[in-house]
Amino acid sequence: METTRASLPIHVRTLTGLEPVLAKELATVGARDLSVHNRLVRCTGDREILYQANLWCRTAIRVLQPIHTFRTTDESSLYDGFREVDWRDHLVEEATLAVDAIVHNSFCTHSLYAAQLAKDAIVDQFRDRSGNRPSVDLKNPTLRIGLYLVNNEATIYLDASGESLHKRGYRLATSEAPLNEVLAAGIVALSEWQPPANFVDLMCGSGTFLIEAALQARNIAPGLSRSSFGFERWPNHDVALWKRIKEEARDAIRPSCDAMLLGRDRDAEMIQRARSNALRAGVDDDIRFEVADLHDASAPRSRPDGPPGIVVMNPPYDERLKIARASALYRRIGDVLKQGFGGDVAFLLTGNLEAAKHVGLRTSKRVVLYNGPIECRLLRYELRAPKRKEPPEPIQATDDAGDAPKPPRVIDRWQPQLEMFANRLRKMAKHWGKWARRQGITCYRVYDRDLPETPLAIDLYDGRVHVSEFERPHDRSDFEQDRWLDQILELIASVFDVASDKIFVKERQRQRGSSQYRRQAETGNTFIVTENDLRFRVNLTDYLDTGLFLDHREARKMIRERSSDCRVLNLFGYTGSFTVYAAAGGARTTTTVDLSETYLRWAKENLVANGLEGDRHQFVRDDAMGFLGGLARRERQIYDLIVVDPPTFSNSKRARTDFDIRRDHPELLNLALERLQSSGAVFFSTNCRKFQLDEASIQATGIREITGQTVPPDFQRKRPHRSWWITKNVT
Repeated sequence: METTRASLPIHVRTLTGLEPVLAKELATVGARDLSVHNRLVRCTGDREILYQANLWCRTAIRVLQPIHTFRTTDESSLYDGFREVDWRDHLVEEATLAVDAIVHNSFCTHSLYAAQLAKDAIVDQFRDRSGNRPSVDLKNPTLRIGLYLVNNEATIYLDASGESLHKRGYRLATSEAPLNEVLAAGIVALSEWQPPANFVDLMCGSGTFLIEAALQARNIAPGLSRSSFGFERWPNHDVALWKRIKEEARDAIRPSCDAMLLGRDRDAEMIQRARSNALRAGVDDDIRFEVADLHDASAPRSRPDGPPGIVVMNPPYDERLKIARASALYRRIGDVLKQGFGGDVAFLLTGNLEAAKHVGLRTSKRVVLYNGPIECRLLRYELRAPKRKEPPEPIQATDDAGDAPKPPRVIDRWQPQLEMFANRLRKMAKHWGKWARRQGITCYRVYDRDLPETPLAIDLYDGRVHVSEFERPHDRSDFEQDRWLDQILELIASVFDVASDKIFVKERQRQRGSSQYRRQAETGNTFIVTENDLRFRVNLTDYLDTGLFLDHREARKMIRERSSDCRVLNLFGYTGSFTVYAAAGGARTTTTVDLSETYLRWAKENLVANGLEGDRHQFVRDDAMGFLGGLARRERQIYDLIVVDPPTFSNSKRARTDFDIRRDHPELLNLALERLQSSGAVFFSTNCRKFQLDEASIQATGIREITGQTVPPDFQRKRPHRSWWITKNVT
């Protein structure tokens, strides 16, 4: 096969209507000599371009390398044409192969028969030379080969992609009529959307439009989440080159979308699936999903003087909707767009052009696309902006003596925003209140930065309200910010019917250095709350965190269920909530390790509060890695269950060295696995936003992500953590 820098012919397949988009993508990765054909773009490039096309081209279905073209008029000439290729350059005898064939207007009318002839020719060539032959594996072959037989001209391809590139790896849960990821990415490109414009999908289903938009906005290569590509099994695969390309792609990721991405759907189950898909794609923090009926739709607030927002919809057409209902639905879509999205641009993908006439808007552009076998149109609508009245000049109040003007009544300017927040908070308080009563819990989250203009997280702790204010750019002065927050707190007090002294406010900033658990005040005011019949002491004033991480509620239940007769080690033990659950689950022994004497004392108090104190519970003041490599190793201590829930970073003076979760987690987990009984398990969790688990460096037989099971319903909007079960590597 060719060298890495040799020029190669490359053919890239796509969907009808997306060929120009794909050509631009290929030009971006450096492909040359581009020519556009039906569902195909041909180009040239070296091995690096072949790899980059697989990784970066969002509208590519397959990247193919043609290796032989010949005329054929019968079965014999097709067989002979395949034998003209020396297949030893591409396969070894122990490998497996699969042949995919497409035939059109040729002597052979059955693609499966053409594929069988091709396979026979390859296998016979090996058998004639050595007596041995490669095997056929249709699902996961070492080499996937393509045959395109059109007008009696055959082209043989090596499939560099393997599985179709629309399989990004993030969508496990879909709607009944899933939208192909490549089609969704192409429509986002055709919409010409760019941040900071809003991007809204009013019938988002499993979230494909929004996820593809977020991937584009953050410059996340669509192939990064795939487990493998076909070219990785080729004999001349350049491992170092591929590693460099992936590293460069990861470095190119932007930290955020810098835009509002909003998905709505009336089906709560579909919204949950969309959130799960976004979580797997790594863009869950960039998209807001809401359960909402189309009738309630309105545009999110745009930035002042910002660009027009984009609205996309893939409404049901006659394959998914009885024709009798289609006209009414499309009429309603038109009403919603006209009334709620003036000044924006809307795109509808539809296979029912007759029903689409009832939208009642003039299309500015139509593009023929295919959603699976269904011929569709992408309809573009320029939505007329409503006429705006100029606001009157503000009148400043003066006192009776005619002195200088008093500060303006800033509440008037914020009234619409405050009303939106109050309505949202009432709705969420009612919803989560009912849910919490059914669950028998008194501590839960009711609001999680639902509205970008009100960046708060609001938790209830047994009748008390804990408010975390997050940093977000705004145009308010310091005086106005204080007044704004006062108004917000008044609304919170009203919604929850609590006195102002029951509301505790903290400002959350990006934590650096040792400030993650730094004391905020020194009141010492603590009280007891109940969770799943267990009691915990919390403090809403003295520290940034309260002593009980509510997002780990489900994880704690898992630990209790697995702790019976186990030796449990709780590293980075904090206030010992995992220890309490393990003890309540019947743990034989527990060991809680933390650098802070304050938190160890707090953990002991939590055990006492539940009547679980005793000699079987040990508390060690040490850093986790020092304990695992020191005392635990010297005393040959072995555990059945180890909880590892570290901070993102730590540089405490008492630690032997500073700790960074992204850098140090393989060493930490391998040390933990050394101390694990052969049939035991490590529960590992992190709240690091940009965390990537380095599975290759962890000496474990089983690594299973369980984030979907550990994030409770009241924290689904913003993924607070990721978690895994890790089992020991037995040698």
